[in-house]
Amino acid sequence: MRTSHSNAPQAQPVSNGFTLIELLVGLAIFGLMASAGTALLAGSVDASAQATRLADAAGALARTHSLLTADAAQAAPRPWRDEQGQPHPAFSANDCALFTLVRRGWANPAQSPRASLQRVSWAVENGALVRRAAPMLDGTAPGDAAILLNGVTNATIRIHDGTGWQSGWARPEPSALPRAIEITASGPAIGQIRFLLPVGPGGAR
Repeated sequence: MRTSHSNAPQAQPVSNGFTLIELLVGLAIFGLMASAGTALLAGSVDASAQATRLADAAGALARTHSLLTADAAQAAPRPWRDEQGQPHPAFSANDCALFTLVRRGWANPAQSPRASLQRVSWAVENGALVRRAAPMLDGTAPGDAAILLNGVTNATIRIHDGTGWQSGWARPEPSALPRAIEITASGPAIGQIRFLLPVGPGGAR
């Protein structure tokens, strides 16, 4: 009796999944991609926030410069009286405020029964450069502070009286106005900013 032996290769089992090593490698690659995506997204958010802060700061600086320029350019040689009836000159500096003046051109779209002149003052309060406008030219206290520029810890003023720059303003004529004013504002967040403002017609000669 003969015994036959087959030389045909035996079928190998077929694998239908991933090995443990392949799964670990895939998870590691996915983790690296997720970390990179998260870092990229965080960087984009930070850059967007920084751009927004810079845009806000630039806008605040432009508004401050525009309003300072308008106030100085429209200064009027008109003295005023406070709520106690005490007289004050048309322009004063370093007197409870950085400076105070009377300006022309107060818009009146509602045609209210009031003058077109307005009393305004600028000061540094609570780390900000602020502007106050009195509701009436005479007989009233300054209004609420409008914050124009944050991050200001100090501000100084120099005044050109027609002969040169002075640190103060003392003119015997109550209606006298300076030729120009220079405001220097500083703070850790803003560095040092200088505003050079010509004063309107009627300035010192």
